[in-house]
Amino acid sequence: MEENNLETFEEFKEKRRKIGRKHLIVLIVALAVLMAGGVGAYLGHSRYVAYEARRAELAENDAVAKEAAYVLAQNTFHQHAVEDIYNGTGESVAEAMVGAGLATLDGIRDRPPFVEITDANRANFARVESVEISPVTGMVEVAVKADALPISDDGYYYLFSKPIYGSAISGEPIIRIEKDVDFTVSCNLNYNTADSRLFDKFCMALLLDGEYVEVSNSMYVTNPEAKASYASGRDGAGSKKGLLVNPDLITSGQLEDLGCKHAAYNVYMSLICNGSGINYNYNGHSYSFNSYQVGLYDLVFSRLTSRGVDVNAIIINDLSNSTLTYPGSRGAHATLYAFNPSDEEGVRYVAAVASFLANRYSGANGHGKVSNWIIGNEVNERVVYNYTPSMGVDAYARLYADTVRIFYNAMCAVNSTTRIYVSLDNRWNMNKSDSSFYDVKDMMDAYNAYVRSEGNFDWHVGYHPYNYPLTEARAWNWGRYDSMAGNSPSTAIISMRNIHVLTDYLSQDSYLDSKGNVRRVILSEMGYTSSKGQELQAASFAYAYKIMESNSHIDYMLLSRQIDAGSEVAEGLALGILNSGGGRKEAYTAFKYAGTSEESTYFAKYLNIIGIGSWSAIQNPR
Repeated sequence: MEENNLETFEEFKEKRRKIGRKHLIVLIVALAVLMAGGVGAYLGHSRYVAYEARRAELAENDAVAKEAAYVLAQNTFHQHAVEDIYNGTGESVAEAMVGAGLATLDGIRDRPPFVEITDANRANFARVESVEISPVTGMVEVAVKADALPISDDGYYYLFSKPIYGSAISGEPIIRIEKDVDFTVSCNLNYNTADSRLFDKFCMALLLDGEYVEVSNSMYVTNPEAKASYASGRDGAGSKKGLLVNPDLITSGQLEDLGCKHAAYNVYMSLICNGSGINYNYNGHSYSFNSYQVGLYDLVFSRLTSRGVDVNAIIINDLSNSTLTYPGSRGAHATLYAFNPSDEEGVRYVAAVASFLANRYSGANGHGKVSNWIIGNEVNERVVYNYTPSMGVDAYARLYADTVRIFYNAMCAVNSTTRIYVSLDNRWNMNKSDSSFYDVKDMMDAYNAYVRSEGNFDWHVGYHPYNYPLTEARAWNWGRYDSMAGNSPSTAIISMRNIHVLTDYLSQDSYLDSKGNVRRVILSEMGYTSSKGQELQAASFAYAYKIMESNSHIDYMLLSRQIDAGSEVAEGLALGILNSGGGRKEAYTAFKYAGTSEESTYFAKYLNIIGIGSWSAIQNPR
């Protein structure tokens, strides 16, 4: 009996080995087919017909794999019999294999669909969602998403970068990455080299019929501050009072007497870019700046910094014939000209000037500190202050936006606390046919939409809320022009009396900065004439100050100006708080006591002049 039982058991083991080998072969083949199908499908196919055939094949493979799993399950009692003898040594292996098979099936079932690239879906098949410098590696990290896998010549996406003036990819890709629907691809920034990508926009491409084709939006680096060597502290905290200062009066003690903590000062390209003496290397190229003129700026900015005054430098391009100037603007007769972001030499030169100024006035080398840079002056005034040939508002806004982005990326890559401002006048929505200027609302809308489409960054607003007309001395009533300052976004003019329209408009979701905050507003140039009496000028200042004080989105004002300018006085604009001989006007006293414990005493008489019972009657808290 024992001999017969042993023989039966040996026969059983032999049969189990044959069945096991058979089922194992089926399972391995099924899994191999599934894995090959998954990988092959994931890499994509160059032709839609091939894809359709492959999809059918995968469906058949799915069925085979499911059958293999079923057969395996049917025969588990054989497995248990053997495991009973060998103390369960094969159970975990079997479970792992079955689990892997089921996971593979789930992967096939949940795989994103393949989609053919067409003219309709090509431009935005993939979405570049962010382009940022890694604070850890210093590499550029491009985050990309898509809703499906593209059918192309091979299994890769390709990363390209384009210059700020470029509209199409060219040359060879930077790097390739296997297709997916959610991925990040990295590349070198090449900071401060001839191959720098700090001012490039990044996009994805596919290889279609042997050529690289763009299939995504383009986006710039939006956190240049990740490269910054400096993080300068800010001055002027706790004060909202500022002036367009006279350099000869910085050491006179007046700024201290006035409690002035913010200063505006113009930096002219014609002064620093004409001449030599200071050599500066940037992005593999050498530049030279006028040592005498730069030295004068050093003196002004260092004196202001030593007094704890927050400096706002207004970058003025008054060069009519220069690489720095937009080609279409060269040779024209205007006061100021548009910068040049439209070709390689222009971008290089604008970026070098920006980097030089940010380094020079970082506050770390004894030349003074500039916290805020205002790019141009009232740039919606095309003919006089930012000359270009006539063009549509969208094209004009793009030209300025590209310029501001160059300054932003170059300066913030040096000093992480730098703030960059756009400069706009008071003509908000006049809807006139005059092509010499653009309404601020139209230009700002076009500018903002363009910036957001290629990578939102933290630009801010330097607004000029003058009266209309400029010669009107009363901030609260303009006589026959009074109706031009309304309280809705359709208003023609935004001045101090309705400045909340601007800050309300900037509070829209579509206008928020990269961190979801309302953009900062400074009143970077404003003032009231004393040509119709010093008392009216002082009352207008008090009126403007109290409105500004109650608006949480306005950081401070920069009153124009410290001392009257003869050319402006001739036009009825005696805007200084000092007359041309240096004598103090009543507005000097109003300025001095604004924001102090004695303000109410000195401001009281202006309530009757304005015709209100208390300052709360004019304030619009925001």
